[in-house]
Amino acid sequence: MKRILSALALTAMAAGANAALTFAGGTAQTIAGYDPTGGTAPQTFGVRGGMISAPNAGTLTATFLGFEAIDTDNYTFSLASGTIVNKTAIPNVTSIFGPVGAAGPLTFTFTDTASGGSVGNGQAGTGVLSYVILGSGTLAAFTPYTMGGAYDLVLGFNDGLAVDGDYDDLVVGLRLSPIPEPESYALMLAGLGAIGFMARRRQRRNGA
Repeated sequence: MKRILSALALTAMAAGANAALTFAGGTAQTIAGYDPTGGTAPQTFGVRGGMISAPNAGTLTATFLGFEAIDTDNYTFSLASGTIVNKTAIPNVTSIFGPVGAAGPLTFTFTDTASGGSVGNGQAGTGVLSYVILGSGTLAAFTPYTMGGAYDLVLGFNDGLAVDGDYDDLVVGLRLSPIPEPESYALMLAGLGAIGFMARRRQRRNGA
């Protein structure tokens, strides 16, 4: 029984081992005044416009973490399956999902609905309109901010107003959940079948 349970655990771990998002490129960005309302920790460094990619197929989840914007404009984050609006989303609750069919760059867009300006994956943006991958260190030795492992990457958006560069007008956490390989399903089904068989045999033994 212990061997079967261990095999199931290893299968689950193998299915998720290669799920984390990665990024490449971008420029170092110093952040001042970062203070969203979603409970995220203060950040002072990020990578602007890094190209974010998935290492394999899966499901991408984007969770709204908070915003700090004193004006009445809306800022949005969009995947193919939906849109997060900073003024109506609920921190740590509102999520949207998008399928990732294969390894490669993600498709997403941040938009400042007041100016109509937008910035997508791997784009540096124009002026202060841009997004950063939040973290610490230097560009050469960057440690992404993951909220204690809750997310693969956390992104902060800055609108087109030149009055600040705090990247907290809309903050989202991204996490990729992998699609298990067919052989992983087969192993899990075999393990569950063996557990059921052993349970029935134990019942017969106890009833004898």
